[in-house]
Amino acid sequence: MNDSEKISILSKLISFKSVNGHEKAIAEYLQELLNKYGIESEIVPVSDDRADLVAEIGSGTPVLAVSGHMDVVDVELANWKTDPFTMTEIDGKLYGRGSTDMKSGLAALVIALIELKQSNTPINGTIRLLATAGEEVGQAGAELLQKKGYMENVDTLLIGEPSGYRAVYANKGELDITIKSKGKAAHSSMPALGNNAVQHLINVLNKIQASIKGYMDIKNDVLGGTVFNIDVINGGTQPNAIPGSAEAVLNIRTIPEFDNKKIIDLIQSEIDQYNNSTNGNISMEIGMEIIAIIGNVNSKIIDLIKTIAQPYMSKIKYTPEQIKVAEKQSELTGMPFSTTEIKTMGVSGGTDASKFLIDQPNNANYVVFGPGENNAHQDNEYVTKEMYFDFIEIYKKIFVEFFK
Repeated sequence: MNDSEKISILSKLISFKSVNGHEKAIAEYLQELLNKYGIESEIVPVSDDRADLVAEIGSGTPVLAVSGHMDVVDVELANWKTDPFTMTEIDGKLYGRGSTDMKSGLAALVIALIELKQSNTPINGTIRLLATAGEEVGQAGAELLQKKGYMENVDTLLIGEPSGYRAVYANKGELDITIKSKGKAAHSSMPALGNNAVQHLINVLNKIQASIKGYMDIKNDVLGGTVFNIDVINGGTQPNAIPGSAEAVLNIRTIPEFDNKKIIDLIQSEIDQYNNSTNGNISMEIGMEIIAIIGNVNSKIIDLIKTIAQPYMSKIKYTPEQIKVAEKQSELTGMPFSTTEIKTMGVSGGTDASKFLIDQPNNANYVVFGPGENNAHQDNEYVTKEMYFDFIEIYKKIFVEFFK
């Protein structure tokens, strides 16, 4: 496959407006592409216009599962310099929604399989592609594939999420919790006739935040501490009306030592205490709930990544400004940065591994390694063309060496 064909595949993937849905069309495109090169695949319906895709090359064991998701987050068109769903190359950078997270990784995985098939490279085992729907919200696609048994005989899982030249083997869990406050509307000049849902919401959020803050000193050696954010808040309609309803959405990144259940129980306890001691009516709903995963840092796949990817990393010429920015990001996020060494690490962001590895959250052979810059979910998202091409070659070499 020549370079223009590889660019065309990524461009086509970016053109699909798979914003939190509509992955079925991508699955059908990938099935048609794989079939063109003699690779059989299966489309697994998820819901409505959502579907997963599973494909394999080779046969027998061991089984290396490689995965990428097909959905992307939403865009704010006014903030983009280019059409986010038309891949645009500028100065060696490929712009478009999903170029980093994670259609370049998915394309690179698919192309690597195609080129290994084209060259009749012997695979002494099975490479299983798991292209998923719904990773960004809920991970429904990965959950379905796990329940259907596609992970049962998997020895190693590689997810092509954007890591750059870093090997991620652990990720925090995640909770999205909606806190709802029900009150009674009234005229602002007569607040006693109403029950201010916004005020109750603020009160209980302060109690929840203070309670969770008491556990922030608990750390995991790989993942660090809990991350707590209030990301959405809604309530009230106008200044002269006491609000009758309000809600907020919490996003919490969790660690095994202060896990999802402990946090849910703590929040419920605060809500119960508040409702019992005031005239508030607070409830909560749990949205996304995924667990923390800590893989095997000494796995064969990580050793191969360190060896095979190092020469490609060495080609990168960082400017002093790029190094300064990366070092600042490292300081803020705790993620190590190096211009000379492929670092292993844990991250706060979740991946489909939380569903794929739900039965083995500790010490699985698991790694996140894929093309992409530090601009996932951002406006004017891009991946460099050089990194995209390099990861195709890296994947092919890793896949071949894995089965030796």
